[in-house]
Amino acid sequence: FLPHTQHIQQYCFKKISRTNVHHDETYKKLTKLKRLDVQSNRLTSISNLSSQTATLEELYLADNGITDEGLFADIETKTGLSQSFSTLNTLDLSKNKLATTKHFSHLTTLEELWLSTNDIANFEDGVHPLESLTNLEGIYMEYNPIASQFDYRTTLSKVVPNLTQIDATMVGALVLASVNQNVCATSTSTTSTMSVEDTMRHYQEMAVSRAKAETHGTEQQK
Repeated sequence: FLPHTQHIQQYCFKKISRTNVHHDETYKKLTKLKRLDVQSNRLTSISNLSSQTATLEELYLADNGITDEGLFADIETKTGLSQSFSTLNTLDLSKNKLATTKHFSHLTTLEELWLSTNDIANFEDGVHPLESLTNLEGIYMEYNPIASQFDYRTTLSKVVPNLTQIDATMVGALVLASVNQNVCATSTSTTSTMSVEDTMRHYQEMAVSRAKAETHGTEQQK
């Protein structure tokens, strides 16, 4: 499914989609590969890639049938994603059959992680394993069962503090929404017993809190 050429090792980008790929043996020759796109195939597992651990920067595996077991099919021989990649910054596994993120905890160079439309359902398996990804800036987990939980984005932003975007939401906007919610709750419970002077002071403090949150949000987006 790849062209037979003596210069095959010079490829920096390769896209293979809708070709019914079942294995990736040919990638051994792609020693300079930086971007690999094998979306929309019939892959159920990931193996090989040992020749790309020092060069691969972007890996797109969306719209396949990859399971948690298939992600580490050859863990004993250290191939596939069980290896350490020194330059991998983008990993797309959207539209697969994954139920956990624990398999990504060693990929500490990741900056973007796409996991939309999988089977991730709880914080223990889906969020807390990401704590080690200190370079992660963007994560996409919409259309997973966990995304329906009220505080899933807030929890993500606490577990991975460097995040600037969760799905379509900027993290600064989450901070502002949280502050506004707390301010409104405080306002409802306290203003009924305040004097006019105390009420004015209270609203001034609310305005200062909002201003600080907006400043924090702006700094996060820079």
